[in-house]
Amino acid sequence: MLTVQHAQLNHNTDGIFYSEDYGDNYYSTTSAIDECKHVFISGNKLHDRWQRNNFSIAELGFGAGLTFLNTSLEWLKQASPKTHLNFISFEKHPLTLDDLKHVHAQFECNPNLTTLADELYSQYPLPIEGFHRLHLANKQITLTLILGDALKQLRNCDYVIDAWYLDGFSPTKNPFMCSEKIAIEVFRLTAPGGSFATYNATDNVKQHFEQAGFEIKKTAGFGDKKEMLTGIRHTTENKTHFHLKEKSWFKHTPIKAKSKQDQKAIIIGGGMAGFSIAAALAQRGWQTVILDRQIEPAQEGSGNQNAILMPRLSVDHDLQSQLTLQGFLYSEKLFKQLDLLSDQQLKTPLWHACGALQIPRDKNQSDRMQKIIQQEQVPEQLIQAVSQSQASQLADCDLSMGGWYIPDAGWLVPQQLCLTLQHQWQDQIEFIGGQNITRLQQHAQGWHVYSEDKHIISGTHVVVANASSSHCFEQTHGIQCHPKRGQLSIINTPNSSHHPKKIICSDVYLTPEVNQQYVLGASFITNDIDTTIRLNEHQSNIEKLNKIIPTFKTSISQLTGRVGIRAVSSDRLPIVGPVALQDKFAHDFQAAALGSTHLNYPQPQYYPGLYMATGFGSRGLAWIPLMAESLASNMTGEASPLSQALQEATHPNRHLMKALVKSMRK
Repeated sequence: MLTVQHAQLNHNTDGIFYSEDYGDNYYSTTSAIDECKHVFISGNKLHDRWQRNNFSIAELGFGAGLTFLNTSLEWLKQASPKTHLNFISFEKHPLTLDDLKHVHAQFECNPNLTTLADELYSQYPLPIEGFHRLHLANKQITLTLILGDALKQLRNCDYVIDAWYLDGFSPTKNPFMCSEKIAIEVFRLTAPGGSFATYNATDNVKQHFEQAGFEIKKTAGFGDKKEMLTGIRHTTENKTHFHLKEKSWFKHTPIKAKSKQDQKAIIIGGGMAGFSIAAALAQRGWQTVILDRQIEPAQEGSGNQNAILMPRLSVDHDLQSQLTLQGFLYSEKLFKQLDLLSDQQLKTPLWHACGALQIPRDKNQSDRMQKIIQQEQVPEQLIQAVSQSQASQLADCDLSMGGWYIPDAGWLVPQQLCLTLQHQWQDQIEFIGGQNITRLQQHAQGWHVYSEDKHIISGTHVVVANASSSHCFEQTHGIQCHPKRGQLSIINTPNSSHHPKKIICSDVYLTPEVNQQYVLGASFITNDIDTTIRLNEHQSNIEKLNKIIPTFKTSISQLTGRVGIRAVSSDRLPIVGPVALQDKFAHDFQAAALGSTHLNYPQPQYYPGLYMATGFGSRGLAWIPLMAESLASNMTGEASPLSQALQEATHPNRHLMKALVKSMRK
């Protein structure tokens, strides 16, 4: 399913909220705040562990979020302001936003808690299954809220957790949350020396986590609970080789920066990808230098007059659909946050949340769209099915048929996004234009970067993010994207017979008015990098538009346009992650390419500190911000905002393995 069911909330005679699903309270009847401090913070000895280091905590059972909020307050009081808290919480039945606020209203006496709670409300996710990344406390705290069945989602994680809060309901009410299978996954994801704490002290819980590998202790409980459990993982697993099913060719151990001087990255490519990656690293305290062959930012693929943000759903909820929906939800919240900054710095709004209408191209697509709405219980805040008359009224255009209305879709100007991010992190992001980067040379401390064979800069980390040119270096030549020509048709307002109020999308899209112009796009031509405006592509764009607005008229001869070259991978998913030594990869995984289960396989060898980010195609706004966050998390050894399946689906090594499989079968 695409969605999860909200919790059924009620309250008892004492006014304590409890779950109708499990018949148990959401928080202590004595003191939720004191219980959090005693059971989880003291139980995991966090005061002695988190002051000077980035720290990761995972929780089974987000509930009303009180444990997360109180832990965040304690961490902000004690930890260094230069450190980062990663908090991961699993929840099968999230509260509605209104119910969350009702519970928190009982704790309004703490103004600091209220401030954090307000940040949580502004980003609180829709009940969509999967991973949701939120940033709080001036981005010092990251909350990854993972919705869905706990065991299923744990198995789709590859985290290294410092401390666990086993905060589900009582084992008599919800025994699965402390089952043997859950214990095994918790142990797998725990760092050596990592710990857990739970107020549950039953023999079954103790046995399951002891058998999983934890050293267990019973200590004094809180309130009317005499005992609680804590556990430590002492074993250090130095596993170097893996079974075929473990897909070791995707594994990667980041090179952690040893000092502030090492927290520097050179980014090749000055478009939305380059600036988004720079901002995600700057948020973590890094310094970045962006190099581009153009004098100004966002002049090539990111140079279009505007870009649209919409989700994509499929009947089978495939990986591309998952990534696009998750990226849409992440980007939409990010752009809202950046909009205020753009108003202040650039004196113009950044994000235009006008809404969008997706019109099916034919009856087959119409049937699929109806099936998705019917079987997935899609929230109306995300998508609403609309009739032809409703769609026409929303768009203020006579549309050929109904479809989907996406109220939170919108558009922005890509160059403005880049400049806003640069303003936000102006002390940490430097842009240097006019640099045609032709060569990367590895050395003992990192990388030398050359422009036209002239050395211009050196650094410990390099990210190649220059779209379809990303394969032009010796180190990345085996991981290629196909260039896709896309021509926009720009219609001056007086020359248009219709004046849409929403984005209208089918085989082409038409935007509302932008600077007295409408933007219609775009063509999609493989392996064509010519940027000359073509009349036949204007004609094709208009013909496709007439299928959804039959009465639309304009003069083709009066159209202007722009051509951008997209970078698209063979499987139409982005390529983001570390760059492996390709000859060594081919040697180590020959047998794996043939499916051999008789050998164990190592991790790949990577170029130290070298990463790439490309293949965003026509879904840049939906994919780039989330993938930038994923790459920054990967580079710094933090929890990823992506499931393991999505990390593997976007990893550069998938293309090396596909090429190896193909060569071995010849």
